[in-house]
Amino acid sequence: MTQPPAVDDAELSAALLDQLEVGLCVYDAEDRVVRWNATYLAFFPEQAGVLEPGVSYAATLRRFFASNLPPSELPNLERHVAAGVIRHRSQRVPFVFQRKNGRWLKVVSLPTPDGGRMRMWRDVTAEHGVDGLPKAAQAVAALDVGYAVFDADGRFVTANKRYQELFPDIGELVQPQATYREHLLRIAEGARPEHGGSTLRQLAQRERAAAEPVSLPWLFGCSDGTWVQLEERVGEDGSLVAIWADATRQAEAEARIRRLESYLHDAVEGIPQALLLFDAEQRLVVANRRLAQIVPELAAALHEGAPIDSFTAWRAGLPTATGEPGLLARLDEPHATEEIELGHGRWLGVESLRTPAGDLLVLIADISLDKAAQAELQRQREAMHQSEKLAAMGSLLAGVAHELNNPLSIVVGRSALLQTASSDPAIVGQARTIADAADRCARIVRTFLELARQRPPARRSVDLGVLVGETLTLLSYGLRAAGVTVTSELAEDLPGLWADPDQLAQVLINLVVNAQQALGQRGGDRCLNVVARRAADGGIEIRVADNGPGLDPAVRKRLFEPFFTTKPVGEGTGLGLAISLGHVRAHGGTIDIETTPGGGATFVVRLPLAPAPEPAPVAAAEAAAPSARRRVLIVDDEPEIADLLHDILLAEGHDVAVVTGGGEALDRLAAERFDLVVSDLTMPGLDGAGLWEAVQKRSAKAPPFIFLTGDSLRLDRAAGLRDAGCPLLEKPFEPADIRKVVRETLAARS
Repeated sequence: MTQPPAVDDAELSAALLDQLEVGLCVYDAEDRVVRWNATYLAFFPEQAGVLEPGVSYAATLRRFFASNLPPSELPNLERHVAAGVIRHRSQRVPFVFQRKNGRWLKVVSLPTPDGGRMRMWRDVTAEHGVDGLPKAAQAVAALDVGYAVFDADGRFVTANKRYQELFPDIGELVQPQATYREHLLRIAEGARPEHGGSTLRQLAQRERAAAEPVSLPWLFGCSDGTWVQLEERVGEDGSLVAIWADATRQAEAEARIRRLESYLHDAVEGIPQALLLFDAEQRLVVANRRLAQIVPELAAALHEGAPIDSFTAWRAGLPTATGEPGLLARLDEPHATEEIELGHGRWLGVESLRTPAGDLLVLIADISLDKAAQAELQRQREAMHQSEKLAAMGSLLAGVAHELNNPLSIVVGRSALLQTASSDPAIVGQARTIADAADRCARIVRTFLELARQRPPARRSVDLGVLVGETLTLLSYGLRAAGVTVTSELAEDLPGLWADPDQLAQVLINLVVNAQQALGQRGGDRCLNVVARRAADGGIEIRVADNGPGLDPAVRKRLFEPFFTTKPVGEGTGLGLAISLGHVRAHGGTIDIETTPGGGATFVVRLPLAPAPEPAPVAAAEAAAPSARRRVLIVDDEPEIADLLHDILLAEGHDVAVVTGGGEALDRLAAERFDLVVSDLTMPGLDGAGLWEAVQKRSAKAPPFIFLTGDSLRLDRAAGLRDAGCPLLEKPFEPADIRKVVRETLAARS
């Protein structure tokens, strides 16, 4: 009798289990696949074609999770695999899970005699969906949330696949003996302490979670950077469903919203303007802290929800802006701005904008510094314009001075020579009259030049009474034409001043001319009084008082600022008083402004008495006696000036030669020996400075030079010549001045 072939018990068991629709897979002690049945492949089709003996349990899990995990969990695939391997070795009781296709499987893991494991799966979808879950769990079974159900005693009943996907480390706790507290503590191990880990531990310590469930969503941050959200629902039978959802996107969105809110708050608080936002119902929604710094009174009147009337009432109490209609009349427009002057140099800029939603945004800025900068820029532009005018005037005056000083030199010199040469008293008197008139013209030219040049004080002994009298005489015509009655009180005991007469005269002229212009603004009697007397401190005091309209306090503060003027455009530079203040301070004095009794203004100049310096010692015979006969070369392109110098020096006993240009002088100096050269500074072609430089280069024993100039604005050209020891005389000059400087120069050379 033929024996039937032997049948492997495992194969027989697998075939039988195929009939019972139970999936089977056997693993050795190293967790490698030994054998499986067809039902196993039906449950896990992702294993078909790749499953073979020796494949590790971890590899089968990897394929299972790769095809069943949601995309959000795929980055954590290896974590799920590792947790599944641990659960495979430690599982003692069956547990139920759900596949991606919606089917529920119940799995049991049993040890084998050789140290391996045998796992069996059964489809329990029908019974699990009808009787296995409380109604609350059935309601959320189809959602993309993980849930775990616990009975009234807090014991685990069941959980869906998503729950285990969210918490793969839950492991062996997916079994009836495990409690909800153990689940929470296990989940807390993977939570970040600063983002909910401690809260989970506190929830785990509740005596009965069903008695005090978490009814509002709680967010927890996991150690892998994800976020989950927990809600608890209690059934009628006292069971509890813990519903967990992946809240990573929600948490990230909320974090972005919080960051945006923080940025928006920082931006609103950081802008330099005060910000107010009124909603469509004209109620205050937002006001930043800058409001209290810029407009504290408005900040005190506003609060959240305050009506816009509080703002409009504040605006109505401010000065009305000039030009376009006020802001209050234009609040309904899409955009409106205005600038408001509050006084004392303070300005506000107010801007309103309508948002697309109909809200009203109001920005208030303190623009005082901007306005001050604009005013300063305008002042500088005006100053530049005045400087340009002064530069043009300087060029004009330079030419006028040169053209006037040359003929004045002839008139002054010839009249002086005539006085010494004639014995007829009548002719001498006429010559003196001519000299006085020419000297007056020369002073007028010097006064005009002071407006356009700057130089250090040229001090000498000054009779203040004479200076005041001459200055008033100079201005008398203009004062009479303006209908101004002038009185003067000049003390007889005025001491001599060591001062620059030209600068003091300019100060007095500026004060008198300003008073004359102020008096032109009033009718009736126009009076000007000039007083020169000793001051209480022993110095000198000059008072210029008028009965004009007086000075506004705001104007008085700025009166001595350069380029500040109250005169109409084209009638003043704003430099007169500023220059006067500089001259007075250079003499150690002060200028004050007082109110004239009965109306008007009084300018008070106080000058200290400065002692004259000791004169340099000069031998009496040397100072008095004329120089010995010398050869002198005169260089001047004005024949009349050259002839005058020739006659003055010829009378001194010198041998005098005359040339009319620098080039001719250079030739004469090369061919002849001269003891002294008297040259004009400004000449066509080779000028005086160029002649001096050429002579110095040619000979180490060049004769000394004396220079003459009628171009008083360009004395800086002669600075190097002065430093080299060359005297410089300004035209017009007296014959005595020429004789003196020639004697001193020749004596120094001897």
